[in-house]
Amino acid sequence: MAFANGSERRTAYVAETVFGTTPATPAFKLLRITGGSLRTNKGTVTSDEIQADRNIRAELMTSQDVSGSYDFELTGDTFDDFIAAALRGSWATNVLKNGVLRPSFTVEETINFGGTNSFSRFAGVMVNTMSLTLPSRQKVTGSFGLMGAQETLASAIVTGATYAAPNTNQPATSTANVGTLSVGGTTTPFRVKSLSIEVNNELRVRDAVGTMYSAEFGAGRANVTGTIECYFEGNDQFQAVLDHGSGAISFTVGVEANKKYSILIPKAQFLDGARNPGGNTDDAMISLPFRGVYDATALASIQVTRLVA
Repeated sequence: MAFANGSERRTAYVAETVFGTTPATPAFKLLRITGGSLRTNKGTVTSDEIQADRNIRAELMTSQDVSGSYDFELTGDTFDDFIAAALRGSWATNVLKNGVLRPSFTVEETINFGGTNSFSRFAGVMVNTMSLTLPSRQKVTGSFGLMGAQETLASAIVTGATYAAPNTNQPATSTANVGTLSVGGTTTPFRVKSLSIEVNNELRVRDAVGTMYSAEFGAGRANVTGTIECYFEGNDQFQAVLDHGSGAISFTVGVEANKKYSILIPKAQFLDGARNPGGNTDDAMISLPFRGVYDATALASIQVTRLVA
């Protein structure tokens, strides 16, 4: 018996035209990930029938839903489809803003058993969350949280399927590959130790009588949040928290020229921040959570520009 190795697995995706339907002769794209996977979550209920012998008579299946996440190291020109899906928008002249589109994918995970492949195909996959983390002196990393409608198993590729190899662009680091990081709202600049951003579409299952699978997922608001950890360098930094202030957050990230991203949160509302005075061997810090709210000039809560020099 051949055993499968996690290092030999492959993850690919293709955009769907109809939610939950894999295109004919799909042109899959291989996805660069560092971890994570999708799985089917099966719902069951136990029969409450009363029997004198005390044995349970049946365990009944009631639902199947797909969920999971993929972790990644940020590289240029790699995740544009998923970034657009997370923002529910489309690239227009290489600019993406959060919107109201409903993109979905079929995601295929392939595991090799010593020459024999097992395919798990997840149809109706939508991006629920996207996170991006910039810790000092580390790689720039992120994660896509996904929800899907149905999993099917196979031992062969879809007839006519093709698989485009991923690019080989280098992962970015927060040391060498983040430029023009700016946090507005105060006269004292923020010297940032770490920055995290999350976009949450607040997807929800739409269940119905007669099927165990969800219809196209419902969506809530575009919830853009994050946290800045910065050095405490002036009273006006924390005064902005007390005043319920706001400011634009922007930065450019990427390695290769013309393949970088500029990320802008035009109006970041400062939330319940806190000063952290620290101890004898610590720096005084400010932890500054924020929420991106609608900006009337940008017409969005978050904006991403690709192919930046």
